[in-house]
Amino acid sequence: MTITIVHPSIENLQQFSDSFDIEKLLQSKEILPWLLANGWNYDNESSLIANIIDESTSVDEVWDSKEFDFNALPDKEQEKLNQIMREKLSSHI
Repeated sequence: MTITIVHPSIENLQQFSDSFDIEKLLQSKEILPWLLANGWNYDNESSLIANIIDESTSVDEVWDSKEFDFNALPDKEQEKLNQIMREKLSSHI
C-alpha cells in the first residue's frame, strides 16, 4: 500500500470544508492543516488528535495518549497518521 502525504494548500483544503478560515490554517505550524489536507474531516475528533500531537514531545507519547485511543483507529488511518507524524514531527518537535 502506498500512502501519499498531501501538503496543505488552498486547493487541497478547499475540498474538505468551507467552514474554516483556510488562510489562517495555512499559516499555522500545527498538525490540523496536515490532517485536513490528507482527508480527515474537520470535527472534534480530528481537532483532538491534532491537539494531542501538537502538545506531544514524541511519536510514542502520541500513541500512548490517555485522551484518545489511537490504536482503535482503522489500520489505514493509523498508518496515514503515522506518516503525517513522521513527516511533520521531525521538524515540529
